[in-house]
Amino acid sequence: MNQTFRRCIHSILGITFILFLPASVQAKNFFLTIGGGYLPSGNQASLERNVLYFQRILGERFDSEIQHDIYFADGNDPGADLQVMDRMSVPEPNRLMAEFFATQRNLGLNYRNHDIADVRDSTKPENLKQWFKDKSGEIQAGDRLFIYVTSHGNGSSDKKQPYNTTIATWGRTSLSVKEMSESLDLLNDQVTVVVIMVQCHAGGFARLMYRGADPEQGVSPQPRVGFFATVHDRPAAGCTPDINEANYAEYSSYFFAALTGTDRLGQPVEKPDYDQDGVISFDEAHAYVILTADTIDFPIKTSDIFLDEFSEFGEGESDLLPNDLEYDQVLELATASEKAILAGLSEQLELNGNDRLVDAYNFLHPEKKEGEKRKPRQPPEREKLRMKIREDLRRKWPELSNLLNPTPIELLTNRQDEFIQAIKENESYDRYTELKEQANTELNDAERKVKYDRFLRVADHIILRENLKRKQADDQLNSLNQILELERSSL
Repeated sequence: MNQTFRRCIHSILGITFILFLPASVQAKNFFLTIGGGYLPSGNQASLERNVLYFQRILGERFDSEIQHDIYFADGNDPGADLQVMDRMSVPEPNRLMAEFFATQRNLGLNYRNHDIADVRDSTKPENLKQWFKDKSGEIQAGDRLFIYVTSHGNGSSDKKQPYNTTIATWGRTSLSVKEMSESLDLLNDQVTVVVIMVQCHAGGFARLMYRGADPEQGVSPQPRVGFFATVHDRPAAGCTPDINEANYAEYSSYFFAALTGTDRLGQPVEKPDYDQDGVISFDEAHAYVILTADTIDFPIKTSDIFLDEFSEFGEGESDLLPNDLEYDQVLELATASEKAILAGLSEQLELNGNDRLVDAYNFLHPEKKEGEKRKPRQPPEREKLRMKIREDLRRKWPELSNLLNPTPIELLTNRQDEFIQAIKENESYDRYTELKEQANTELNDAERKVKYDRFLRVADHIILRENLKRKQADDQLNSLNQILELERSSL
């Protein structure tokens, strides 16, 4: 029988099977959350709040009871495992004394037990591996498994296997890409797997799409895609003991807000329905993060890593497109999500014209002029004003040179009003607070640079996708199309 004809018959039979699937075997959604740190000192409040946020989303999105298993930090141990920080619980004079004469680091820090209900167990690797063994008979063909990881992560310890990164699990243990791949292999090949990972070095887990997490073994027969806060060799934003969720800026906050239309504080966000089909796909939520997140994150998805592996740029007389293509040509090849990213980042970064890919590259890789010396970095105006206020206060109270003198202690206790007034009436204080608030809303150098990285990476993958088509590598193109289709699915 002709190979193409056989594939068509199989496709028709598969569609027919799905159409007439009895209600008793209706496909189910399973959710696995892996959260928390490796020790109390590395188990920040934001990790707990991320899990609670995800629980709330699932409760709002699904009418019926869902299968959601949570593994978090030390599990159900009643001991204090969570690091929390509430600076507003510290009296104002103490906060000001720390700001001008000491450090605000760890101000208001303490520990408590986590508040997550229905935690199954700790995140120790043996518990997570056992979960997959237990579920191997329960999760059936056609079911979907969502894995959400909000934890810490580490780079690979093996230079020969740089993509075998790890999730940092309880008790200073870890779970690697290859170990998770082996666990997924226990499930039925027709189970669809979607992973959302926000830990440092998360991008290594994009290789879960391959058999044994190895591209040389080809794509796994089990459909697997993922969305990751950053690449395999970079840290991610987000972990903080701060209990104020208004300060949270990490991948899943943006991703879930895009999917639901409201942020974690319940405020509405403009839904990124870039293709105007009425549904927010995972791909569109990922695009929303790339476009709107003012963080150090360098988000990637499964198809990006696939294209990095199997496609290439053209050089010289090649029929393949180069990576310095004119912007208009890139835009013609882009999807709706990609067009939104390119246009949005172009506006944010003030990139114009058809050479904007080259301009972005040159910004990240400026030419060094011969004999040019690096200029010494000057402290920002805000820091200069902070030091001036501090010196003005020391002139008023020389005893502040040592905070254990009696006078500083008096200023924190029975002379609080006098101390606060001296700071807030200082001629530099208003300008200082203005600059401090401004710094909280402006991009720092690292955040600005990564936006250029994001712009170029999206453009690169548009070109690489077109080049894979031009290479006429049918097997690889079929695999890519299956990955892209799954990335365009929704919650």
